[in-house]
Amino acid sequence: MPRPKLHSDEAILDAAMEVLLRRGPGEFTLNDVAVELGMSRAALIQRFKNKDTLYRRAMERSGEQRRDYLASMPVEVGAPGLWRFLTDIVAGMGSGEGLEGHLLLGWQDLRDTTLRRMALERNLMVRDAIAARLPESAERDAVAAVLQDVIVGATMQWMVERQPPLTRYVLERLRRVLRLMFPKESFELPKS
Repeated sequence: MPRPKLHSDEAILDAAMEVLLRRGPGEFTLNDVAVELGMSRAALIQRFKNKDTLYRRAMERSGEQRRDYLASMPVEVGAPGLWRFLTDIVAGMGSGEGLEGHLLLGWQDLRDTTLRRMALERNLMVRDAIAARLPESAERDAVAAVLQDVIVGATMQWMVERQPPLTRYVLERLRRVLRLMFPKESFELPKS
């Protein structure tokens, strides 16, 4: 009779993501994940075969979680609904602590065609979710791409400036663009 599983696949993938963000993909080992969970490396190998399989499964799950998160959010078309949506997704970025780990994961995405495809799918999910909240127009997809570019660009610039906290920094830049797009609307920043 096989031994009962003491750790669910979900718990293992959570631990793998924590280790990946803390150590980066280059320093990520099965042993680190096993120690994080208090299980044996051999048990991890039985479940996930090797480090690459565990890494890819963690990234697949990241995409699944993003899809579920975006699907759970109401679709309110127009400036107020778009601002609420952007505020929510940017707030999910947090203060910026640990952003370096995400950059290392992004670097790894560039080096592997399967991971790059998954990263593209995650990016397109966000872009499509932004577009769904924009008023219908011939330029809706282009505007959604620009808004996503503002988020990414502001995040990268914040890495250099580090003030104010990441969420506020990105939202201030988005607000500038939205005020140009919707000059009659008010885009209040959340209270810190």
